[in-house]
Amino acid sequence: MDLSLTPIRSQEPLIIERLRLAFPEKTFAIQRVPQVLSIKEFTKYANASPFIGLAWTGMRPDPASGRMLKGVMQWRLVLIYKTSNTLEARFKGDTKGIGLDAMLDVAMVLLQGVSFEGQGHTAVTLANSVIADGWSDDDIAIAQIDFTFSFATTPAPLDLMSVDDFTALGITWEVAQDDPDADRVAVPLTDELTPPQET
Repeated sequence: MDLSLTPIRSQEPLIIERLRLAFPEKTFAIQRVPQVLSIKEFTKYANASPFIGLAWTGMRPDPASGRMLKGVMQWRLVLIYKTSNTLEARFKGDTKGIGLDAMLDVAMVLLQGVSFEGQGHTAVTLANSVIADGWSDDDIAIAQIDFTFSFATTPAPLDLMSVDDFTALGITWEVAQDDPDADRVAVPLTDELTPPQET
């Protein structure tokens, strides 16, 4: 099974490659981040300013997908710009950097309406400023950009076409018994359902 062919794993490097057209590695850190950052994580990323975090936030399926799952992956950019200069420098930049406003404008242009051959296309859906709750540094500005990346996928690229293919994954579920204090038992995943018996 080749997991590199799954939509999220194949989209991430394409997004980063696209961003690198305007945000060179020597100046801008780009890294995959969780959708919600802890204060400890945020502090680390703020110290790497100018920073661009890429977060996967969900998937919205096309209701007419049928057997081939189609829809859009939902992504978010978290832009962080920190400067010890003036308030205006945080947004408009100075001799040391371009500022948050330019980062935001350029990132939106890069991600709006881009078609990636054989993968899908992107569309910006939202951009807004962000407040880091619990963060006390006055020298920082934050914004986020939400965008979608269309996709279509089937079990075929993963070589999951038969029951034997799925069985070979070795998946088990941890199922709790009726008694919350009872030990959990591993129940093999099957395609059979046993309805509860009436008493």
